[in-house]
Parts: sequence; structure tokens; C-alpha cells
Amino acid sequence: MTAVYRMLVALLVLMLSVTAAIGENYRVEKVSDSVYAAIAQPGSKAVSNALFVVTGHEVILAGAHFVPEGVKELTAVIGAITHLPITTLILTHHHKGVNYYDYDLPEKIEVIVSSNIWQTLKSELREFKSATMVFENAITLNRGKISMVVMNTGPGHSSGDSIVIFPKEGVLFASDLLFNNSAGFMGEASIIEWGETLDMLEQLMPVKVVPGVGAVGGMEVITSFRAFYRDFMTEIIRNVDKGNSLAQTKKEFSLKKYSDLPGFSQFLETNIERAYKQYKTRK
Repeated sequence: MTAVYRMLVALLVLMLSVTAAIGENYRVEKVSDSVYAAIAQPGSKAVSNALFVVTGHEVILAGAHFVPEGVKELTAVIGAITHLPITTLILTHHHKGVNYYDYDLPEKIEVIVSSNIWQTLKSELREFKSATMVFENAITLNRGKISMVVMNTGPGHSSGDSIVIFPKEGVLFASDLLFNNSAGFMGEASIIEWGETLDMLEQLMPVKVVPGVGAVGGMEVITSFRAFYRDFMTEIIRNVDKGNSLAQTKKEFSLKKYSDLPGFSQFLETNIERAYKQYKTRK
């Protein structure tokens, strides 16, 4: 067996192993020349989409809800695409009280977080040991021909959310501020602010949209989830203005056209309770 033949066999084995790994947690899709979306597979340990960009000398990963299995798989998939190292991770949000994800990251990776997310990470039981860059409003990363803007949108889906924009490519990574063909989780949401952020995302007019859950799409990803969000809040407002208690609201709440939407029934009570209490307090 020649050296070249052995190398080809080894490469084929690697490709096959990576292909098998993709189906476990993520399905990787090329969004532009340098940007890839990692779509979380239903029923896997990956519960939120990720995104990575291959620059001229490094790989930058973005997303949230990172568990060791997901990070290991993404590292393998990225390694099959490029020999360049993963140097940076943009953490787009983190839920309070959750210590089993976003902490077990490769030691040499620097993590970029908004000040909101940083405060949440510091409040957890585990010590966050990764090298960290904290920004307030926005930060622009220029890497050769690639430029990306990481924007702190403040409280929305969580106590602090960030989006990643690639102006030249027209790509928006909204993480869990957007759900495509899914109702989404609102249990830690800032209801009013989230609605305002959705208005802002629509004004960006991106060509490609990578949501936190679901497939990559275009502007319709924003408009469809924004429509659902408005309908959901309209029903909450109707019940509160009617003087219904939380218990009565849960009984009378009705959005039949979304009843078959994935996640709708699963998160319904939690979402109603969060939205009801926040709206009533701010009314």
C-alpha cells in the first residue's frame, strides 16, 4: 500500500466519521463562501443552532447552549472543512441557573460576550474560566475580507441576547431571538423588549437568516415569527385587559392556527405565565 493510497483511505474514513457525527447533533449547511450554519437536530443534545465563519487564519464560532458533545462534534466537523483553528466563540445568550452548558469549552478559545451575558455567567455556581472579551453595545470584528458585527440587543429571549451580522454577505444570525417553524421558549423572556427587537431585525432586511431553532431562510423567518409573537401577545393583552386571572387566561387562551406548531403545546403554560405577569406588571 503506497503512502498516497494510505492517505486517501485515512481521508475517506475521516469524511465518513464526520458525516455520521453531523447527524447526531447538527446538520451543517453552507450559507455563504465563508459562513456555515450548524442546525440542531430534533431530539439531539443540541437544542439551539450554531454558526461558524472560516476567515483567512482562524475559525470563529457563535451560538449558545453548548454542551461537551456538541462542541466535540462541531470541532470535528470544522476540522474536516479547514485546518484552521477555532480561536473565538461568540456566546449569544445564556439562561440563568443553567450550569451544564456554555462552560465546557476548549481551553484556548476566547469567548466574546455582551455585558448582560457576562453578568449572568458570573452569577452561576460554576466559575467561568475561559478567556473573555466583554462588550457593551456592539463590536466589529474585521478578519481580512470578512467583517462581522456582534450587537448586544439587551434583554429579549433571555436576560441578554446578541446577534451576529455579516453586512457584505447579507447574513444574520439571530440565535434564539428567532424560531423558524417553532413557537419557542419564552420562560425567561423580556416580553416588551423582545417584540421591539423583532421590529429591529425586520428593518435589517437580511438576505439569509439563521435562527436559533429551525432551518435557514430569508426574511420570511423574521416576518413569520414576528407575526406569531404579535398574535401571542395580542391574546395575552386581551385576557389581561378583560380582567382575567392567570388561571382564567390559561383556560381561555386560544390561538388555534398555531396549535400544531412545534413547541406550542410544550411551552404554552410557561409562555403564558411569563407574558401575563410581565404585561400586567408593566400595564
